[in-house]
Amino acid sequence: MNTSEKTLAALRQHLHETALLESTMALLEWDEHTGMPDRAGDYRSEQLMLLSGFVHQRKTDPRIGEWLDELSTSDLSADPYSPVGALIRCVRRDYDRNVRLPESLIKHLAKATSLGQQVWVKAKRDNDYAAFQPSLHEIISLRREEASLLASDGEPLYDALLDQYEEGAKSKDVASVFEKLRDALIPWVRNAQETAQQAGPSSVEGVFDIEAQRTFSRWVAKKIGFDFERGRLDETVHPFCTTLGPHDHRILTRYSDSSFSTGLYGVLHEAGHGMYEQGLEPDWYGTPVATAASLGVHESQSRLWENSVGLSRPFWDWCMPEARKLFPSLEAVAIDRWVRDLNRVQCSLIRIEADEVTYNMHILIRFELEMGLIARDLNVADLPEAWSDKYQNYLGIRPPNDALGVLQDVHWSAGLIGYFPTYTLGNIYAAQLYEAADRELGGVGRLVAKGEFAPLLAWLREKVHRFGRRYPPMELIEKATGNAFSSDALIRHLRTKLA
Repeated sequence: MNTSEKTLAALRQHLHETALLESTMALLEWDEHTGMPDRAGDYRSEQLMLLSGFVHQRKTDPRIGEWLDELSTSDLSADPYSPVGALIRCVRRDYDRNVRLPESLIKHLAKATSLGQQVWVKAKRDNDYAAFQPSLHEIISLRREEASLLASDGEPLYDALLDQYEEGAKSKDVASVFEKLRDALIPWVRNAQETAQQAGPSSVEGVFDIEAQRTFSRWVAKKIGFDFERGRLDETVHPFCTTLGPHDHRILTRYSDSSFSTGLYGVLHEAGHGMYEQGLEPDWYGTPVATAASLGVHESQSRLWENSVGLSRPFWDWCMPEARKLFPSLEAVAIDRWVRDLNRVQCSLIRIEADEVTYNMHILIRFELEMGLIARDLNVADLPEAWSDKYQNYLGIRPPNDALGVLQDVHWSAGLIGYFPTYTLGNIYAAQLYEAADRELGGVGRLVAKGEFAPLLAWLREKVHRFGRRYPPMELIEKATGNAFSSDALIRHLRTKLA
């Protein structure tokens, strides 16, 4: 082993040990959302604060800079897209970012967001924005401070936060793409809303036994390719997916006995995330090579399985017989009507329950609001009113209370400012990927109708999963699909669906 190889081994060992600490934090956070007693919150926030400090110390260790300096002049870095070359490039990017942030800020953020999420859960339950407002004010102030330390001269503070989730993305460019999508959606949404009002009750709404939903959702997740020997399915207030190790991927959903789609499509969504994590190279766990390219790319995997596959007629041609065994009431529902009701476009208040067309309007609203918060154009105290006004302007509906409005999402309580745009970026990526897969596989719907999901998953493994962060997100999508980043494929997909 020559000097460069020894240096690489030392860097990888350091990253491995850091990942052990980070996965321990993830386990504590998973427990916080699934089974932690209410009174354990203060101590849990101290645990996370302490561990976040240790992680930050490791991520800013001067030895990382020394190792990178040596490796950057070696033959190992010659190909920036090779596993080792990408590791060197991405670790350098992360290191340069981390050393600009003081440990005190990192620890303060960890404690504020841990407590903030606990306050949010109670505030949402009690419909009490005033109780959450001080926590949110503190979190926004801390994230604004973080952005000021990271932003380049003349760069909007928001861009420094967006870049954390979507490498290279700029709010100006994202806003331009979103505006094109918005302009296409608004007339469609208005027309579809009128149609929905004339359509009568939806067959998707009714009484659906929750235990049967659990059974059916787990069956579907296993059939599409989620590996339960490397993952598990649990329940929480707000669905999410987390990875606790190279072979430990947790997905969580919530069920409603009055809506069939809430639980199943939550599982399809999170299983998409989980299968992406399961497709990363386990031998490189803890390094950028085994890390998702971005949250937008991550979201593309969940939205592809949830929408492009799960809402399709071929999907229900395949799984309706099994659904009818568990839900006898579906015997009286024709598949045509069932699929039409699942895809019904109707303006609604709750993002995670929104249809595929209006969903992006929910994201646009949040994108505009959080940019205003970071730029100081919007005060935290005025957020509920601003939220309601935007829902009135964009979707023609106004939340009757804050629990159904500004308090519905966990993201801001967790400090995830800059995260929301990645949902619509994910929808755009998903449409591009599905078009390419459909073309190369000779028709994805033909396979789905027969319950053959392995070819699509294998295509995603080959084109997306195995690369980790070796390519920047938009470059990865172009490499996978042969087309540059554009909302055109999503607009085509939604136009076809509406027609």
